[in-house]
Amino acid sequence: MKKENKALILITEPEYFTQESIDMMQRVGEVKLERLSPRVSAKIIPHVDILVVRVETKLDAKLLKLATNLKCVVSTTTGTNHIDTKYLASKNIPLFHLSGIHSIPTAEHAIAMLTSAARRIPLAHRGIEKGTWKRWEYIGVQIWGKILGIIGIGRIGSEVAKRAKGLGLDVIAYDPYLSKAEINLKCAKKVTFDSLLRESDFISIHAPLTDETFNMLSDGQFKKMKPSAILINTARGSIIETKALLRALKEKKISLAALDVYEEEPLPKNSILSQYAKNNSNLILTPHIAASTKEAVGEASLFAATTVVDFLKKYHRLDSRV
Repeated sequence: MKKENKALILITEPEYFTQESIDMMQRVGEVKLERLSPRVSAKIIPHVDILVVRVETKLDAKLLKLATNLKCVVSTTTGTNHIDTKYLASKNIPLFHLSGIHSIPTAEHAIAMLTSAARRIPLAHRGIEKGTWKRWEYIGVQIWGKILGIIGIGRIGSEVAKRAKGLGLDVIAYDPYLSKAEINLKCAKKVTFDSLLRESDFISIHAPLTDETFNMLSDGQFKKMKPSAILINTARGSIIETKALLRALKEKKISLAALDVYEEEPLPKNSILSQYAKNNSNLILTPHIAASTKEAVGEASLFAATTVVDFLKKYHRLDSRV
């Protein structure tokens, strides 16, 4: 299955890796570029030494149990919700993932979604495509002087805050793990969760998905928001309860939502979100592309390659002592 004495490195989403990074890994092992499928999993996974993945590759315990030769996992993502980290820990298999590389592109995408939603750009584009010129239907809202509420003001949230201040927004933030002074340093004012929901004209989510944040925005929270509020999510889909969001949009409890992440990814073609977006103008959807810039992909690729090279050098040194 693999060349003798060479580590087998499987890259499961090769479209996101530069040739330079693939070449680097090929110098230290045998590289295979394959998206996972039942056939690929059964045939290749038992022989893989290193898995290099992104967010669309779900590494659950069932799949990982097949990887009987696995030495480490490298994920070019900040979050690790797509990986059964408990299983890896139980087998002492190290997991390496990103920290900080995606902050700027994700912040830029959040701001892009905010401005697109505020000025109804997708709807206006759709009208031009249809050959109409109904300018009165695309009256948006001004950003200057409004309040942006940020849920989770870590690396990405703080980058959003910087850009928001430049657009003339007042920024408030909810983050239970940071003090008032720490949040002040990030260009924002610390508030309670309820205050953020009630005061914000725009709400942008940048919290990690944890037991605390799972479905933290549901019916009760949407009732507290302004009817004119616009919600942006570039963090993790499961932070928002999907059916509750659709109810809020239909019942005009909030004005509009712009989503880049979903409870299930890839988003199914017949999903209730995509079906709603086809027939309504107050939901904007993008396919988890917040971190998808040439610069970010290049840096993530380099991270993966150097991590694999360094790990194998260290692993072989340790292995030679056994």
